[in-house]
Amino acid sequence: MLSKCLGKNSPFFERFGYYADIVRPAAFDNFPPDFRDRLVTLEGCPRVFALDPHDMAVAKLFAGRPKDIRLLSFLLATGRLDEMKVRKLLWDRPMEEKWIVKTHAVLDQIVAEAAKQRAA
Repeated sequence: MLSKCLGKNSPFFERFGYYADIVRPAAFDNFPPDFRDRLVTLEGCPRVFALDPHDMAVAKLFAGRPKDIRLLSFLLATGRLDEMKVRKLLWDRPMEEKWIVKTHAVLDQIVAEAAKQRAA
């Protein structure tokens, strides 16, 4: 319901030119355990909170979709993400061995892509 009202291509988007990307509660499973400690309020919106980009990066490492890899590579290449901070948050998150292997492989791919972007 929220996506229909506030999401992409909603009447809200058509009127104001921006939309809300609604995060389902299950998405929180992939955030680092203490991500709530790093939430920040948006200026002028005391009840709206935003993720620290490093917490968002950890969640996107689990998805590992091409769009996530492109975004995180860009953020890393442009200095908006700190690789070591992402690695620490990733290690602090409890997970099964298969996820350790997968998420670190995705992160290594992102680091390599970011290096290519910086060199270009």
